[in-house]
Amino acid sequence: MSSESGNSTREREKAADSPQAGDSEDRDRSRPVYDGNGYVLALDTSTASLAVALLRDGCLVEEKHTIVERNHSIHLMPHLQELLASRGIQPKDLAAVVAGQGPGSYTGVRIAVTAAKTFAWSLGIPAAAVSSLEALALGGRTALLADTAGNGADDAVRWFVPLMNARRGQAFTAVYASAGNGPAAGLLGLEGANGGAESGSTGSGWARLQPDGIRLVADFARHIGIAAGGAEAPGTTGAESAGDGGAFVVPSAFAEPQEIVFVGETSFFEEAIGQAAAELNIPVRVLPYDMTAAEVGLLGLDRLKRGETIDKYTFVPNYTQLTEAEVNLMAKAKS
Repeated sequence: MSSESGNSTREREKAADSPQAGDSEDRDRSRPVYDGNGYVLALDTSTASLAVALLRDGCLVEEKHTIVERNHSIHLMPHLQELLASRGIQPKDLAAVVAGQGPGSYTGVRIAVTAAKTFAWSLGIPAAAVSSLEALALGGRTALLADTAGNGADDAVRWFVPLMNARRGQAFTAVYASAGNGPAAGLLGLEGANGGAESGSTGSGWARLQPDGIRLVADFARHIGIAAGGAEAPGTTGAESAGDGGAFVVPSAFAEPQEIVFVGETSFFEEAIGQAAAELNIPVRVLPYDMTAAEVGLLGLDRLKRGETIDKYTFVPNYTQLTEAEVNLMAKAKS
């Protein structure tokens, strides 16, 4: 056989093994569907908190989280085994799995996503992925309302700014807004008809105002204050203010918040938050909070019920930024 013929044969074999458009469409059609029944496993490893939870019928059944910096790959499976054993169930009893997809620790986010994809593939169950920052913001809201029960107006509007340390004054962050003091499940529309907010999650009481990204906290906090109407800046007007993630487009239901809440790894940014708070006419709350998987599960149920499942073969985490090695490699390629 000639070398040219051999190369052609190898190319055909390689093409046959590669995923094609038709393969992707077939996978979409055959993707498992969540019917709303059974146990849902939720997990997140994007921060120092290794978080797992079990939900059923839209309610939290059991939750476990532990601070195990840099050891998630070692501890995740034992945590999951303990969680399932506490309820006397086995992996085969799971109806779906949900993972926090990041952003966050570059190594960490891959662990939960890989575990979720493995469960989905081996058990033939649907999987969903949610923003770890959104889960952090929603969890902070739950903790805040538990601490301030009965002390706030039922229609209170709050903006939540989740923070995960990204070093050098930067954070993985976003802005989410809530209206009302109801439980998270109701906020997301899991206890009835979905409200259909224009951005973020589908519940009418919850919305994303700025997308997940990596930002300088000092600058971003200032932009948030301007957008909320609590600070002045030349050429900007409240909800039209542009932040690092683009212009704030604030639905009327979430305009003029009564409070801005910085939640998560706040200890790294106390000075930046303090400076921003001094310029605002809106109350600012700082809420240190460790990630839990309960809200990962609730957000995942929202996705699952809408049929928004992931392709277990191709899905990758949201890293937000390149690793230092990738940056160096790109710099070498340009030089």
